[in-house]
Amino acid sequence: MHQFAGYTALGALAVRLLAGVLMPVGPLRLPRPSTTAALDWLRRAAVGEARAWGQRSPLLAWMALALLAVVGAAALSGAVADFVVPLEKLHEALGEFSLPVVLAHVALVVALLGLKKAAGWRARPNTRHEVIAP
Repeated sequence: MHQFAGYTALGALAVRLLAGVLMPVGPLRLPRPSTTAALDWLRRAAVGEARAWGQRSPLLAWMALALLAVVGAAALSGAVADFVVPLEKLHEALGEFSLPVVLAHVALVVALLGLKKAAGWRARPNTRHEVIAP
């Protein structure tokens, strides 16, 4: 079962990378990480700029890169370790390291969703309309 899951993950990552490279535009295109954009977004979000909170964060591109690199390395090292047994320790270490990266991805997505909801709440007017019953 472990090998089947590993080869399935390797195939899924290969299809994702291929789709991301071949798509010129659209949701499947791989995001391009930018340090400048990420730092600018972090600065704007830290000062409470609601527009930054509602925008797509450039941190997602960095997280996508980390996920593809770590999970891809774990899957690829597992496939190679099937034939080159000494690589099993490397595969095990990469597999252990991939869990925190996946959990960090989930935490980032949840945090960014919270920021978007907060931006929506801040954009609402603070007026209260009372309805008087007849």
